[in-house]
Amino acid sequence: MASLRRRGRILAMRALCQRDVQGDFADEGLVDFLQTWEESPEARAYARTLVTVFQRQRQQVDDRIAAACDNWDFSRVSPVDRNVMRVAVVEMLGAKVPVKVALNEAIEIAREYGGADSPRFVNGVLDTIRKRLEKPGRKVD
Repeated sequence: MASLRRRGRILAMRALCQRDVQGDFADEGLVDFLQTWEESPEARAYARTLVTVFQRQRQQVDDRIAAACDNWDFSRVSPVDRNVMRVAVVEMLGAKVPVKVALNEAIEIAREYGGADSPRFVNGVLDTIRKRLEKPGRKVD
């Protein structure tokens, strides 16, 4: 069985995919969406935190991902891959989860929910972001 945090990450990815279709969630809409999934309250709470932080930092998160998508138009990235990476970048920037853990979790979720090339693509993009975050003397936002 997946860990509590992984289940929260998966819920957040699903919520963000839905958000791509419907637009930003109002707080009640996010709660309602998360309630539709049979999941623990803790996993739902973690997903809610991830989605809420993403909605506040959307431009910064998307800019980092787009800059790391060498020779690939960010708007053409599959919804699953895009939102798996969004969840990971929120975690990478938040400093509560080690960067390598966020990266590895994203690869595993991409392997389960994405296409055949998703794990490699997600790994490449997130590893580029990781390297940029870990440059000596660089202030992490």
